Amino acid sequence: MSGPVDRILEALRSNGSEPRPAGSGWMARCPAHDDRKPSLSINAGDGGRALVTCHAGCAVDAVCSAIGLRVPDLFTPDADGRNGSAPKTSGRRSSVAGTKTFSTAKEAVQALERRHGTRSGQWKYLDASGAPVGLVIRWESSTGKDFRPVSRTSDGWQNCAMPTPRPLYGLPDLLAAPVNARVYVTEGEKAADAAGSVGLVATTSAGGAKAADKSDWTPLAGRDVVILPDHDEPGERYAEDVMRLATAAGAKSVRVVRLVDLWPEMPAKGDMADYVQHRGGDAEAIRADIESLVNRSAIYAGPIDGTPVLRRIADVKPEPVSWLWPGRFALGKLTLIAGDPGLGKSFLTLDMAARVSTGAGWPDRRNERTPPAGVLILSAEDAIADTIRPRLDAAGADVERIMALEAIRTVTDNGRESVRGFDLSQDMAALERAIRTLQDCRLVVIDPVTAYLGRTDSHKNAEIRGLLAPLSELAERHRVAVVAVTHLNKSGGGPAIYRAMGSLAFAAAARAAWAVSKDKADPQRRLLLPIKNNIAPDAGGLSYRIQPAGVGGCPSVAWDPDPVNVSADDALSGDRDHDDGRTERDDAAEWLRDFLADGPRQSKDVEQNAREAGYSIATLRRARAALGVKATKAGLDGPWECSLPAEDAHLPPKALTLGDVSAFGVGERLRAPDTGSGGGAVGG
Repeated sequence: MSGPVDRILEALRSNGSEPRPAGSGWMARCPAHDDRKPSLSINAGDGGRALVTCHAGCAVDAVCSAIGLRVPDLFTPDADGRNGSAPKTSGRRSSVAGTKTFSTAKEAVQALERRHGTRSGQWKYLDASGAPVGLVIRWESSTGKDFRPVSRTSDGWQNCAMPTPRPLYGLPDLLAAPVNARVYVTEGEKAADAAGSVGLVATTSAGGAKAADKSDWTPLAGRDVVILPDHDEPGERYAEDVMRLATAAGAKSVRVVRLVDLWPEMPAKGDMADYVQHRGGDAEAIRADIESLVNRSAIYAGPIDGTPVLRRIADVKPEPVSWLWPGRFALGKLTLIAGDPGLGKSFLTLDMAARVSTGAGWPDRRNERTPPAGVLILSAEDAIADTIRPRLDAAGADVERIMALEAIRTVTDNGRESVRGFDLSQDMAALERAIRTLQDCRLVVIDPVTAYLGRTDSHKNAEIRGLLAPLSELAERHRVAVVAVTHLNKSGGGPAIYRAMGSLAFAAAARAAWAVSKDKADPQRRLLLPIKNNIAPDAGGLSYRIQPAGVGGCPSVAWDPDPVNVSADDALSGDRDHDDGRTERDDAAEWLRDFLADGPRQSKDVEQNAREAGYSIATLRRARAALGVKATKAGLDGPWECSLPAEDAHLPPKALTLGDVSAFGVGERLRAPDTGSGGGAVGG
């Protein structure tokens, strides 16, 4: 007999079921049930193993038993004539030099206990024939859990990791399970046992969350796979690895189901074992809830370029908007706050963070408390120790529920670690992990959002929309309110929606946008005014002051009780102090110098971005003339481009005063400064 496939085919023929060629394999009537139409497929798998599937649902062991075979007969025999799991390296191997060898696994475990004390748990790994190939031993210590592996070798047992690729936990039971039974993958043997205790087919891989790729996942071929990750960042990384590995192994489908969706108060690092204990071990109810959650979860399809993502509107259940701050800041949405520096925008967002962390009522709903929740802060301008923490303390925050995302850790190919700044264009997965790490995270503050754009051009609509779309999707997926803070541009006029720094896309992508400005009648009073709100009626504005001394002498926000009926357009119109003689042209010239600082830009882009920044084309022309901006054609058929004079091309923006430029005459043509000898036109 040349191999497992031939062995299966011969056994089927001997029992009256003649296999017929079908594609790259064979089809036959299943011997385990009254099969009138061939439903059994036989194919060759990796390493020569036989893949046997009854599409009517018969278990593999039932099929083998009906023709006088065992499950191990599906695998290639090993060197000493006995059938083992594929690949054979997960069975015996040569001893590791320098490591003591024991006659039995029990002796190896006893040696470990002499060094570490009595174990708290032990799990056995088997090959496909049911022979033990390794153990995982657990101890509880003052610093947490501690694990040690024990492995079978050609000479006996050693206290070392199993060779790779390793068998999955509970491999014989997994192979014997009906092909239509879902396979649940947990992170750890204890969690897998808990899943098995409620009637689920469960497995895991040896070596912890970082070692998924050291196991053989081919037994999941043709299976519906459900991953139950631990409730922490390593659990999410493990789930991502298993998704990839199970898909590559030929799994029929792969889903990720998070138990926190069934148990919102699930503690950090919680797993299936904790959930079963939480539910009192009610197997039927636990199984029903998990299967219901699985049925509602999306199937991981892997990256397929160009595939449309469609959703029938009739299948969507209408839902009301959920609110963090009712009528003002929504859960699952991106909201923008724009204002000049020094007006207390950061004080405002930290006051919001404090209220979310404690469940305190909002300024216009002081008696309506909510459950305390988590907050994630990204701050590029304020230090945590001397600014953010004191301000949160002064606001009465529960700082145990608030985390700051300071940087992103990177690891080079040679294993060296370093950190870099967070970048919205490449670190969305890290942001999502951070949100999942926080228990019941409901608010994410990004202050200012322009500090986290990476190489994205803040003046280009398409680039900003492409950057903010994944952020909005993340907010919706996790039901968190994402609050992005930005500064105002230097335009002193125009609608408030054009005043946010950079592209109009910032305000357009946000479902609500708010302006922070001074009260013209009371410079110590700050106004929080709606610029736009696409998801709620206009609730008007509010006002606050920065108290000079709060808890511990740190300033804090004090909200005024009365609503504010001033519009953002009115509050921001002429809000800049022009006592120094600055005009709108001066502001436009400063904006234009900044926009062209890195080199030539197409004229049409200059005009479009100027309009979005609130400047008219006439004002832009005056600013161009004041700066001496040159317009040149890029090649014979190229577009017109604008650039700064060579001596100014890389200078930082500066303010223009009346002494720097002369007045304009009729037709907006520059005139020579009046020296008493007449004023001829000098420019066009």
